[in-house]
Amino acid sequence: MAVFILGGYFVLSKVNLAHALSNKNLVESFLQLYLFGIFFACLFLYIFSHDKFFPIAKEIEKEEKKTEKKYLKKYMYHGKVITSFIIGAVGGPIFSSLTTRLLLNNYAFKYVLVILANIPSTVLTVTASRGLIHLFNF
Repeated sequence: MAVFILGGYFVLSKVNLAHALSNKNLVESFLQLYLFGIFFACLFLYIFSHDKFFPIAKEIEKEEKKTEKKYLKKYMYHGKVITSFIIGAVGGPIFSSLTTRLLLNNYAFKYVLVILANIPSTVLTVTASRGLIHLFNF
């Protein structure tokens, strides 16, 4: 099931990106891509949070707990939140959801973090894509 959702996301994201970039209005392009990214980021975070869809997460968490105990007293959640935000901003909805799930499984605001990390990700996507279109005069 998760594989079909992931495959559907890849196809729909390319179609959505092409449609958004064909729009002349920059704000509409941004909002279209942003809302699309938020929907799928939250969907992936929900899917990754269930053991039925993502059974390897328990093994990764066990390995992480060994090193986490050492740093948890020092940094608490701030380092993990910043890491999840940066990876989400650069990597997009899938990496944002996966990183947040692995690093901040019990964090109360993990959906808010994924939604906020999608803002710079969408800005980077729109500006880079529009820049390439204008560079090559499409």
